[in-house]
Amino acid sequence: MFRKDKWFKAGWFYFIVMFVLEAILPEWVGDENGVIENLQMLWLFGGLYYCYKMRICPQQNWGGKASFLWNAGMIYYFLLIMREINWGRALLTNPDGSSFQYSQMGLYGKLVHPMVAVLILILLVALYKAKVWRALTLVRLPTKSFFLLLLFIFMSWVGEKANFTGFHGQVGEELAEFGAYMMMYYIVRDMGGRLRK
Repeated sequence: MFRKDKWFKAGWFYFIVMFVLEAILPEWVGDENGVIENLQMLWLFGGLYYCYKMRICPQQNWGGKASFLWNAGMIYYFLLIMREINWGRALLTNPDGSSFQYSQMGLYGKLVHPMVAVLILILLVALYKAKVWRALTLVRLPTKSFFLLLLFIFMSWVGEKANFTGFHGQVGEELAEFGAYMMMYYIVRDMGGRLRK
């Protein structure tokens, strides 16, 4: 399931720099639709595009359907993108500057949660048809990079929920999410590179 990998130096360097940035950046850069959140989208759209390209690339045979694996990846990235913009709520504002609520978005607002459930179900079916467990035994996840991804996810939680001295608040959360999305992109590219013929 896992394999030894080289240190992804850019990721570990960013992990250290993230603490410095959290201390010096003004609060407004962590706002909804702010600078950091917009930069996160680069990783997410990059991952979506990579999965789209991989659907038609020749790949090793692991007993599953490659197109289903990468379709699942596209759905996963689409869900993350839509999560980041709150399914469009973050793009709409009330006269007082607050974001729209789902109840203000009519039929679309009512359909958001059922759509998420349907997309997750399709994602799981696609992973099953792709026999993702076999693909993972073939490529094996990079241990150090996967650990770094978990560290970024943990630090995002710390930034949002905890009052940790030296790392807290919206800026810290968004910086850590940026790192998590970077590592997701890196791991997906690593996996794709190992599956290609």
